Amino acid sequence: MYVLRRPRAWYNKIKSYFAQENFMKCAHEHILFLKNNSEGKMLILSLYVDNLIYIGDDIAITDMGRMRYFLGVEVKQNDEGIFISQSKYIY
Repeated sequence: MYVLRRPRAWYNKIKSYFAQENFMKCAHEHILFLKNNSEGKMLILSLYVDNLIYIGDDIAITDMGRMRYFLGVEVKQNDEGIFISQSKYIY
């Protein structure tokens, strides 16, 4: 039973930290957190287990280019949209 409670305890701890830092939890997606500062800049965080990805419109954030992989999912972006796949797992 203890093992089953640990992930929830960790999630509650990080959720409370985000709340303390004035992030708003998305009402429709429990892994998505949003923050707007007084200058109108936005930061969006997505949390999955112990993986975190964030995007924002502040120049203080380093642009590392387009995302290619996240959680084993390949991400392709072009003018037609954003496409995800797991083709590397196909034999």
